[in-house]
Amino acid sequence: MTSTNGPHADLEDAGKASPLLAMPPHSFFGAPVCHDLASFDQEVALLGVPYDQGSLIPYCRVGQSQGPNAVRTNPTFFYGGNPFDGPPDPTRPCVGFHCIDDGKEYLAGVTMADIGDVVIPVGDLKAFVNTTTEVARQIAARNAVLASVGGDHSIAFPLVRGMEPWGDIELIHFDSHFDVRDAVAGSRYSHSSPIHRISELPFVERITQFGIRNFVSRESLAMVEKIGSVVVPGSEMHRKGPAEAVAEYAPEGKNVYVTIDTDFFDWSIVPGTVLPEPGGFTLQEFRECMQVIVGRSNVVGFDVVCLNPLVDSSWYGGVTTRLVSYVMAYTLGYIFDARQRLVTEPVAATAAST
Repeated sequence: MTSTNGPHADLEDAGKASPLLAMPPHSFFGAPVCHDLASFDQEVALLGVPYDQGSLIPYCRVGQSQGPNAVRTNPTFFYGGNPFDGPPDPTRPCVGFHCIDDGKEYLAGVTMADIGDVVIPVGDLKAFVNTTTEVARQIAARNAVLASVGGDHSIAFPLVRGMEPWGDIELIHFDSHFDVRDAVAGSRYSHSSPIHRISELPFVERITQFGIRNFVSRESLAMVEKIGSVVVPGSEMHRKGPAEAVAEYAPEGKNVYVTIDTDFFDWSIVPGTVLPEPGGFTLQEFRECMQVIVGRSNVVGFDVVCLNPLVDSSWYGGVTTRLVSYVMAYTLGYIFDARQRLVTEPVAATAAST
């Protein structure tokens, strides 16, 4: 990382955890595990960031640190196909899944590994930021897609900070809240500030925020104007249609990182989110939005944050937990489906013209 006297100079001497990662007993989608980042060579890195110390206590109900483990134990599909066959062969790619909605196969042939959970340095917020950044940077340096589950929204800043090896990127932010405050209760790295911190990264070209709605503070409005993010309110998305609104504002031909707060979805379907809001969106609407994004730009990573399984429904291990698993699976599926089309469509076009 380039040393700087810029806005994050206070992180330079904060150190990192050692080791960087710890491996839980389950893996995302039953995927193979990678115990050593130095040996990682898959297309997708599945990462847990079990951190909720960035939340504003006592105003938020914490438990987001339990999110990654909850999603690991409630998968929507299995990497190897049949979980009763035992752990998958790490030398073989994912069998994928069939989506009945559009009659397509997704993720078949894609290689993934669960690289574990970021080790949380107890009580040391800055060391947590540096540790998470280092993990993300090592994955980005291998040109792999980073798929992360939090954790509160404070995790987004170090994850995006680690995307520097990709060069210039744009951020797409799905949320009901701005998350742009400069500091709250003396902290610059809480869940209220990740978008502001990300805006200070020199390689982040533009930030587009989708789904913002309901009450907002005057301070946040002033900060949005200051950092220059593009804001697409939830009301505009409902009026135009979510996918149509995304098509109007999403970048084209860029490397893109996507951060997804579970409160982007309507509170009727996400009881296990931290700050549920009315007037949100469905999983199907989110899927349509992501299909637009991957069709226009190269998604290099994403996170899903603010899942709190401690307040989720008890049915089937938690409906919010299961929704997060769907969000991960579909987002990864669409990313690699779009990449495959880029490879095959020019070939098909050439064949048709001969």
